[in-house]
Amino acid sequence: MPNLFWRSADGRTTNLAERPFTSEDEFERYVYDVREILSEIFILSRQVRTPSRKDVPDIVGVDEESNVVIIEFKNRAIDEEIIPQVLRYAIWAETNPDSIRALWLEAEDVPDDVSIDWDNLTVRIIIMAPAIPVAVLRLVNKINYEVDLLEVQRFAVDEDEFILVNKREPEAPTTRRITKGTPVYDKEFYKQHRNNQSVDMFFAVSERIDRFLSDRSWPLEKKFNKGYIGYKHGFYNVFGLSWLGSKSFALFFKVPREVAEQHQPSDWEPHRYEDEWKQVLYRVDKVDAPLDALGPLFEAAYNNIVG
Repeated sequence: MPNLFWRSADGRTTNLAERPFTSEDEFERYVYDVREILSEIFILSRQVRTPSRKDVPDIVGVDEESNVVIIEFKNRAIDEEIIPQVLRYAIWAETNPDSIRALWLEAEDVPDDVSIDWDNLTVRIIIMAPAIPVAVLRLVNKINYEVDLLEVQRFAVDEDEFILVNKREPEAPTTRRITKGTPVYDKEFYKQHRNNQSVDMFFAVSERIDRFLSDRSWPLEKKFNKGYIGYKHGFYNVFGLSWLGSKSFALFFKVPREVAEQHQPSDWEPHRYEDEWKQVLYRVDKVDAPLDALGPLFEAAYNNIVG
């Protein structure tokens, strides 16, 4: 059992006791209610019934990449048996787009910027559990879906609770393999789908962000996705560049609306604030856009996610 200590600014050290969830249902409801834990997933429904009575995905949602997301909870250390279970859910979603579309149409306040290809659904899997062993990490490399493995633990002192979310990374495969349905998102990929001059500017601005991070020694992972470049801390995006169309793109910052308004520069109007993703967007129209003017927003987003 892990020990977590909290050391305050005045030098006091408090031992935080682990407070495990009493049941899988409590675990699921807790994550559902504390939306910050799954802030990058728009949740469509809980406990979705499939034609097989034993197959009930805990949560079905969509992400910013328009992927259908299957989320499975286990209130125990998982084992290899989780893999065939989540595969059944993923295959059901992929082969039953009408069922997912019905959930989408029934949901309230669906994101305007998500466009799902109902004829060719892409599915992502998230598994959440208090402990994820190495054996499961190895198996994840063998399946052809994007999978996020999150260890979630709750600690408490008096009435305050602390949630530890740790993204486990699958082991790198020892041999190179071609995975169906997982294209490489690089400059060549973007140029097949976007305006070539805009792609060049997109990458030039991302290189400026790279230098910005290097100057500050911020330990963020740069990840290329179908519709954006994200700078991530573990499971969560901090900021990045997102395509708005075939020719236009924007900087995004993961901050609450009030923080976005507090740090708005005087000479650069935001493109919009997206409540569903809790991020503000600033459209970029030139390579030498004044990123320094958004320095406080970079800092605010970093502090919001990393602390």
